[in-house]
Amino acid sequence: MTSDDHVLSWGELLSARYRLSTLTLVLSIALHATNFFIFATLAPSVVADIGGLDLLSWATTLFVITSVISSAAGGLLKAVLGGRRSLILASLGFALGSAVTAVAPNMEVVLVGRTIQGLGAGLLTAYSHGMVRDLFPSSSWARMFAVVSSGWGIAALAGPLIGGVFAEYDIWRWGFGMMVIAAGLFIAISMRAVPDSGGGEKMGSWAPVARLTLLGGSVLLLGGAGKSEIPGGDTLLLGLSAALIVATVVWERCATIPLFPRDMFRPTTVLGGGVLFVFGVSFATATTAIYGPLLFRVIHDIPVISTGYIVTAQSMLWTLAAIIFSGIGRGGSRLACAIGPAITGAGLLGVGLFLPDGPLWAAVAAIATLGFGCGLAWGHIGRFVLEAAGEADRDRVTSVMPTMQSIGVAFGSATAGLVANAHGFAHDLTVEAARTVAFWIYIGLSPAIAIALIGAVRVALGTRIAP
Repeated sequence: MTSDDHVLSWGELLSARYRLSTLTLVLSIALHATNFFIFATLAPSVVADIGGLDLLSWATTLFVITSVISSAAGGLLKAVLGGRRSLILASLGFALGSAVTAVAPNMEVVLVGRTIQGLGAGLLTAYSHGMVRDLFPSSSWARMFAVVSSGWGIAALAGPLIGGVFAEYDIWRWGFGMMVIAAGLFIAISMRAVPDSGGGEKMGSWAPVARLTLLGGSVLLLGGAGKSEIPGGDTLLLGLSAALIVATVVWERCATIPLFPRDMFRPTTVLGGGVLFVFGVSFATATTAIYGPLLFRVIHDIPVISTGYIVTAQSMLWTLAAIIFSGIGRGGSRLACAIGPAITGAGLLGVGLFLPDGPLWAAVAAIATLGFGCGLAWGHIGRFVLEAAGEADRDRVTSVMPTMQSIGVAFGSATAGLVANAHGFAHDLTVEAARTVAFWIYIGLSPAIAIALIGAVRVALGTRIAP
């Protein structure tokens, strides 16, 4: 075996040569992911202290939108600034957003902080994947992407605990203050691990970023529906939101240098079916991270730390199912694609039925079930999507699933906010309102699973049906 073929062992990744690089890679993802779980756990305390229940979903919506847009801009900034400086810029943006959130006197300022946080987090996500290429040999890239995933596992365990401790002692602001400190430590480590190379190149085209910005605008218009005081205003906002989506797709398909593979927006293809699956699943399951801890806390009066881990059950079962069924054969992969969304749909219905009135164990089991269904299908959908991409789309296809996941979460969180406010959260946080919202945000968003199922079945069928 040549040195080019040698896959770095886990011991070598922790050796003096690669230790700092591995740590920097894990921390770049863990910083983003831990913040995600911390905010979900702290949300009930934030609302109880400064109010703004009707704006709670926007904290996730704005964070996700800005992270998607900044992630697309990551390559442009890296070409100009170089790896180390662009990574420091991303960390400083994340730290600034965390600081603004920590001192926010009201929910409106929290939204400003979360927007800035999203810009930094998106860049961190983009650069973490770039670090795999820059800091490690190509023979070990597959292993390093597994290391990237471990960052989310660390966050799923640590985030609810950290957030729960700060919430329990009624010092939620220090939870975000801690993220400022963590970002500072990350900068110190990355300055030693990432070489000061690259940069100085000519700025590339901003057209891909502009297209994603249009899509972000459509999410904002969707989220604004339901609050317009102008007659017919809500209908106008929904129409404009749909128009921006159409404009984004048309622009992307006509672009000389597209951001995504050409088949991405063709539902009759395997790639298009995969996009439908990712969007539908992400849209329907976004509600747990936004409202889950708050609803469990208000309805069932359980400790804050417990609410964080109940919600984490969705992520943990997702990961567990993906690992357990990762080695099944090709026929089993196709079956997993079709069965996964159906299991997720059953879990959504279960949460909608059991979260409002109990029993508590059944609601937790339902959340775990929907996560299990997602994990069962996710990796196999990804496998067939990568196989379906032609040589011309070999590099573009890697961004399809994570980008569409974020877009689905953004649209799902905006819609969940509309549903929650329409059923009581626009007025007051009462047990009765929480029960009504718990039912409708899961039952109301569950039809998106039908879209996911259609896409998954299309992927399972294999070859392209029509041009």
